Amino acid sequence: MARKYVVLFIVITLCLFSLMSAFMGERGFFANKELERQLKANEYRLDRDRVELENLKIQEEELSTEDGIRSAAMNLGYKVDGDDVYRFETQDAVPSREKVLEQTVSSDAAKPFTPWSPAACLGLAAGASLVATLLVWIIGRKGKDSDDSEQDEPGNFGNNFNFD
Repeated sequence: MARKYVVLFIVITLCLFSLMSAFMGERGFFANKELERQLKANEYRLDRDRVELENLKIQEEELSTEDGIRSAAMNLGYKVDGDDVYRFETQDAVPSREKVLEQTVSSDAAKPFTPWSPAACLGLAAGASLVATLLVWIIGRKGKDSDDSEQDEPGNFGNNFNFD
């Protein structure tokens, strides 16, 4: 009898451990989803850096000519003698798309999924299977006790058959 409960405990523990590892473990479903999210964020940053690098190369080529230097100086607020400068104050009422994407990426990076270690999965599986095995044992004992109480009635020895 005790072997049945030990086997039940081991089977339940192995099933729960494999389920927990498949979903919450280091190579589980949620850990893979987190890695995919990080990969997409890294690809976005890499693409953004490539575009920025291309823009810097273009600016470098433009600054190699005198017209390019003059244009860059005017963009920075320098003026040539005899030019009139008009300044307009502007406010960024709408945040740029890049700022919004950076905030989204950084807010997602603040709360990454931490996979459970195999020891944690095994401990939780063993605890849950212990509870399940104890419940089966208790239910089995109650059923056995009620069957024993019917057999303990006086005059009922197990060979008293009435075929009426």
